[in-house]
Amino acid sequence: MMESSQEKKKMFYMIVLILTLITMIIGATLAYFSLVASQKEEGTVLYTGTLEINYIDGVYIQNPTLYPLKNVNYNTYKDVYRNNFTVKSSGTLDQNIQIDLNITKNEFAGDALKYIVYNEKGYEMTSGYVPQSGKVTIANNMYLASNDMAKYTLIIWLDNTNYNQNFEMGNTITGSITVYATQIKY
Repeated sequence: MMESSQEKKKMFYMIVLILTLITMIIGATLAYFSLVASQKEEGTVLYTGTLEINYIDGVYIQNPTLYPLKNVNYNTYKDVYRNNFTVKSSGTLDQNIQIDLNITKNEFAGDALKYIVYNEKGYEMTSGYVPQSGKVTIANNMYLASNDMAKYTLIIWLDNTNYNQNFEMGNTITGSITVYATQIKY
């Protein structure tokens, strides 16, 4: 009699265990399908900005004709290398702009060539010397709001030292201009 009572208990616990497992499987399945059904097709959306760079006068510096000049300003067009370009943010992100000058060949004497960068209103932003080779950042951390545009002018010239600079004749300079943007983090 005892064995039959023990077997009945085992059988009862086995049935309870099987029913519990079936209930758990049904509950987990319903939870999964409820979660999947409640998700929208575009549940996670990642927005990025679009940066448009228009090199009006080209991206490459290829052996411009340079003459020694002492004073250069925004209105100087003759005997200098002049490059106009615009940067337009057509996205939803504010950005910081960086402009680099990448010199691949510069046969001029060290510190013979100078550069200056102007904004669209003709105000000087930065200036300095063109390196013999390599990359130099000529403007950095310039704010550009979303859906805004900025125009820049780069001028490179041979600095007049008031000494004979005939040895600079026939020298070449080549390189390019690169613009980078970094999203401003909020």
